[in-house]
Amino acid sequence: MIDMALLAFAQLLSGWLIADLFGGIVHWLEDRMLSERTPLLGSVIAANRLHHAEPMAFTAKGLVERNLATWLVACSVAVLWLLLVGPSLVWIAASVGGAVSSVAHFLAHVRSGNRFVLILQDTGLLQSAGHHAGHHRPGAARRYCVLTSLLNPILDGLGIWSALERIGSRCGIHPVEDAA
Repeated sequence: MIDMALLAFAQLLSGWLIADLFGGIVHWLEDRMLSERTPLLGSVIAANRLHHAEPMAFTAKGLVERNLATWLVACSVAVLWLLLVGPSLVWIAASVGGAVSSVAHFLAHVRSGNRFVLILQDTGLLQSAGHHAGHHRPGAARRYCVLTSLLNPILDGLGIWSALERIGSRCGIHPVEDAA
């Protein structure tokens, strides 16, 4: 019985971290590789750039306006995954994690009085304000994963983002220098 519970927990955690990693890659692309002139995504990139200039500006938006783009991407990926691979605990956690990643980001900017949210932030399962603040420091090209506080130390420590930028540069795609 314990083995089944442990396996279920590992699958759920794996899905949650997959959502965080996927979201981090998208966030890195928005911050460093795409621009406001990117077809179809320009308005999303512009909102992201505004957020880096004025980190609290997005907190004034309503729930749907703040989360709609994330929900559309998470839902699309979840449906595609479901069609290609089928349902699983990993799929459920990744789908939910993807859908709530913008909410987690919001909660890293506003102080929640909710005890459950604070416990999740303290454990790193949701990103804390202190951890996320490292992303908003001037010149900080790090901490792109916004769902948890768990992956950023690993990815940043391995230099993943700068390695991806070097690969992009070799392919003729250069980082946006004035981006956060």
